[in-house]
Amino acid sequence: MAESAILPTKIKVGIEMLAEAREGEYDSASSLLTKILGNVLANPTEEKYRSLRVSNAKISQLLATRGVRALLRGSGFEERGEFLILALETPVDGVQEALSALGEQAEQRAAAVETAKAETIAQRKVLTDVENEKRKVMRMQIEDDAAARKEPGWTAKAAGVKGGKAITSCGDIGAQGGGG
Repeated sequence: MAESAILPTKIKVGIEMLAEAREGEYDSASSLLTKILGNVLANPTEEKYRSLRVSNAKISQLLATRGVRALLRGSGFEERGEFLILALETPVDGVQEALSALGEQAEQRAAAVETAKAETIAQRKVLTDVENEKRKVMRMQIEDDAAARKEPGWTAKAAGVKGGKAITSCGDIGAQGGGG
């Protein structure tokens, strides 16, 4: 009875640890785990699907991902030498539970990615709307300036522009050219 309570706990811990994996690492581990566990469910009496060689490059890389080993152990796999083995007498209930948890997690991650994309798009739209409004105001100011220049007696109103004699020249500050 205690063993059956441990399996779901290990699966839960494995799923939580796997959730912390980076995007590419998670995708790789998730797809391989789904394939391994799916093969066991599809062929529950086939021994080749119930045995994983730890020294195999793909399995070794998979086990390097945090949470994978706990997930496999929680689904019933046991470590025996250089293999992880799901004994024939071990029911596949744990495998089904692990596969379901993995599927739910994949859906949650996909939903989170979609939500993040939607938020980014909304933020970009707000920024674009603000920029477009600024451009609209600037166009109106340019049009007003163009119309004002056509009026008689128009003078520049830009910041810092002085009219005629009020402009400071080189001579005003003592910087005369010609001395050599």
